[in-house]
Amino acid sequence: MKKMVFLLSTAIVIVSAACMTPPPGARDHMVSDPQIIQEESEQLQALLDAGKSFSRVVTVPAANNMLSNGVFIGVLMMGSGSTPADSLLDILREGKEQAVAVVGKSNALTTATIKAAIRQFGGKPTATTLLFAGESSSVEELQKLAEKAGVPFDGIAFPQPQVIQVIDSSPQGQNPPPQEKDPPPQKEEEQKKDLP
Repeated sequence: MKKMVFLLSTAIVIVSAACMTPPPGARDHMVSDPQIIQEESEQLQALLDAGKSFSRVVTVPAANNMLSNGVFIGVLMMGSGSTPADSLLDILREGKEQAVAVVGKSNALTTATIKAAIRQFGGKPTATTLLFAGESSSVEELQKLAEKAGVPFDGIAFPQPQVIQVIDSSPQGQNPPPQEKDPPPQKEEEQKKDLP
């Protein structure tokens, strides 16, 4: 039984890794992609609004379901690479870019991709700073890992907490008149006290 579970797990990992391997030429398409979807462009805008500048963008494509993303995260945690992680690794090794923004639809998958690149880079010196806009817990986790590895990293919490404003939709000056409430019913003891 254990052997069958092991074989099945291995098969899933192999198939997942094969699914993550892009066709030839796709690697260049994923880096600096001009057609970044709205969520990713909002992350880039958040970085710009925070005063961060970057010369390159690496997008981390994600599936539309958590299960597939979870499988990809598992593959990355096991040490396998992905196109975005390999791109980040190459950019860190070259050290030509001042800063690279890493964005993606899935916070967890983008975080795992950055982790994989930092771990594979192995603490060599680089002039390239990785920029990330994501959940605050992910930013903290990546900051600690990057510090240990000696990789320049700068992250901001995204999305920012939203302030909810309550808007009074009643016409001004036309608040409904206060309604009189019936007096609360008296208890039997109180009623007896009131009697002569």
